[in-house]
Amino acid sequence: MPDAVRGRALVHRGDLAFEQEDYPAAGQCAQAALDLFRRSGDLDQAGALRLLALVSLRAGRHDEALATVEDAIDSSRAAGNVWEEGLALSIKATVHARQGGLREAQRTLEAALDVLRDNNGWGVAQVLYGLGGLARARGDHPAALRYFGQALTLYREIDARPEIARCLAGIGWVALAQGDLDLSVARLTESLQLSFATGQRLAVARGLEAFAALAARADDLARAVRLAGAALELRAAVAKVPAAGAGARLEDLLEPARRRLGEGATAGLLAEGRAMTADQAIRYAMSADQPASGADLRPTLAASNGSPGASAPSALTPREWEIAAMIARGLTNQQIADELVISRATVARHVANILTKLGFSSRAQVAAWMAGRDPGPSG
Repeated sequence: MPDAVRGRALVHRGDLAFEQEDYPAAGQCAQAALDLFRRSGDLDQAGALRLLALVSLRAGRHDEALATVEDAIDSSRAAGNVWEEGLALSIKATVHARQGGLREAQRTLEAALDVLRDNNGWGVAQVLYGLGGLARARGDHPAALRYFGQALTLYREIDARPEIARCLAGIGWVALAQGDLDLSVARLTESLQLSFATGQRLAVARGLEAFAALAARADDLARAVRLAGAALELRAAVAKVPAAGAGARLEDLLEPARRRLGEGATAGLLAEGRAMTADQAIRYAMSADQPASGADLRPTLAASNGSPGASAPSALTPREWEIAAMIARGLTNQQIADELVISRATVARHVANILTKLGFSSRAQVAAWMAGRDPGPSG
């Protein structure tokens, strides 16, 4: 078999390895392909160089990634390979964005869109997704939602499921930043389920981080820390290559927990999260009523008779007190939602928070507890 043909086969094999999150194998395939191209005198080395740039980018070696992707762009242009040129430009834009050069990233993505516009929808969708990420980084939420939505439409047309999950996650993060929690939960839930179904472990870890952020937004720090622990463990299992920015995002989440819950309690909650399997962590993230099976993740009760500790009542927010009173009246989640003019999903999250904070496992326990109390935050 000619060296050039073997080299292209190795690039495809490396692409598959990268999609399966086996980054060392992807790098080895790309380097072997590049060696074959150079030995055979084949000028179209862009695919191998692009893949090497991606591996460097995943490892956080930005200067190396930028130099390699510049070589990929030069090679693609010399060979007239428009497809590889567009993909390489997209990667170059990502490197610029990671280094804080948002304007340069924008210009590079616009150039990539011009190159790929007459190519297949997947390449165009990749660029649109990148433009959405830049808009989100700038805080331009309407533009981010527009770009993510356009990319999502194209990805759905070709049933690119991992990419569909990424777009849904992008929409979910933007919705969270806008305070639209119902849209955020809906899109992040669909994204997490799809990522798990397609075996995208890094995407699952990111999804768990998103649900940790949602829990923190709801002031449920214990749930947030557990989910952060599960995400950390899953990231560690994916590869030895650290994900850029992940540590900083999780530290932003954990710092308030350490301050309010204490170092020891936070460490214990992280350990509980790390002990979950991916399946348990996903079910815990999306469960309205129960923690992951196989472990009792409810807070330790201070009182020996099984009633909540003295600090539990003050931990309820005014809205949670209101919903607890409605539970005591025997209202269902739908009836509570109708009365408060909020979504049923929002009610479910409040109920889950109430159960967790009070250390209960059923609505009947909440009703009995409320019967003996003055239903107000000062009670």
